[in-house]
Amino acid sequence: MTNYSNIEAEQIIFGTAILNNAYLSNVADILEEKHFFYNEHKLIWNQFIKIGQEGGIANPTTLRNFMNDTEGFNHLGGVKYLGVLLDQATGIVDIRHYAKLLIELWQKRELEILFIKGLDDLKDKNFDHISSEIENEMSGLAFQEAKKKTQHISEIISDIELEDEQGLSDKFTPTGFSKLDDIMSGGIYNKQLCIIGARPSVGKTSIAQDVILKASKQSKKCLFISLEVDKRNVLVKFLSNLGSVENWKIQKRVLNDMEKESLKDVKQKIKEMQIYVNDSSNLNIQQIDKIVKNQIEKQPVDLLVIDYVQIIKGIDTRGKNESIIIKESTTQLKTIAKKYDIGVLALAQINRKAVEGQSQEPTINDFKSSGGIEEDADVAIILHRDRNEGTEDGYFSNSGKLIIAKNRHGRTGSVNINFDGQFGRFNESNF
Repeated sequence: MTNYSNIEAEQIIFGTAILNNAYLSNVADILEEKHFFYNEHKLIWNQFIKIGQEGGIANPTTLRNFMNDTEGFNHLGGVKYLGVLLDQATGIVDIRHYAKLLIELWQKRELEILFIKGLDDLKDKNFDHISSEIENEMSGLAFQEAKKKTQHISEIISDIELEDEQGLSDKFTPTGFSKLDDIMSGGIYNKQLCIIGARPSVGKTSIAQDVILKASKQSKKCLFISLEVDKRNVLVKFLSNLGSVENWKIQKRVLNDMEKESLKDVKQKIKEMQIYVNDSSNLNIQQIDKIVKNQIEKQPVDLLVIDYVQIIKGIDTRGKNESIIIKESTTQLKTIAKKYDIGVLALAQINRKAVEGQSQEPTINDFKSSGGIEEDADVAIILHRDRNEGTEDGYFSNSGKLIIAKNRHGRTGSVNINFDGQFGRFNESNF
């Protein structure tokens, strides 16, 4: 028989629930003992249920004696297995994804048993009888999520009033672009997901690094997860931006004495800023969550910047197209913002048809085919620069706009900007 199981998914559910039993409520309505493949995990699940029914909390203390005293955990190291489970814990609040994965694997195991049983019965029963039995059995394996409960209007009012009270945090990170911050009521708020989208080569990374530097000058702590650009190039862009020294000169080390002195001063300023950089590539959203969690345990941050959404790897990509994978990533980025009470600025690439509309301003509709990016974002900003007339693809005008196409808690509008290509930085324009 095929081994339809996923030990990591089972461990993630338990590890996360041990850290905070409240997470268990996210899966308790759909998950049962039978859905776990490993007998030890069936035992742990039942112990969780028992402790909950007795009004207790399932944590390392209450589970320690259970694992030491229960036959079946010896080969796993007894209580040491708690450490294994906790290592798999995820800070992503919604562990329902993993519960659904376990249910699907259970369904496959049951189907395999069902078909094997059907084959054994072929000699004694006719086809109609066998197919009817299989159909009845399969209907019992079907899974449907519970629908949301029907509420009286007074309950809805109470829920919405509570949501409004807990809505916008009073903590935010200014972007440093004064007109943009004015439209956004101060900047990127904690618990919010802000998306900046642009066509390729327009300057997504440059504007993100602009925001990081401007925020850092105001004593904000920033974590930059650069999935595309390595740490050396990240630093070079910071130095070029702050020191007004051309990028290529820093790369090739062809600096005059004045430029060397300028970079020396700039390096000292950057050292004093609370900027943290992780340039790991091929990260999935779970790994990003762990990087954020580890950073916050060492030194809290105000703003997380991700460059960029479309190259975040999917956790389980079987049967999923790119849009679904991107949607899962943006949904979990929003969860990370809420979980860790930080602002999240994520960059996204807007893909446009090669022939049509290249000189036109992108609109909110250009996010629509990008896997739910616009749907999950509290704020959706489009970075736009027109192409220079008569030039080859890839050459853009220095003048441009930041178009606030969506702002869940404020106004929309646009801010004129200029791109200083020599030093890879943007500035607001008065025009």
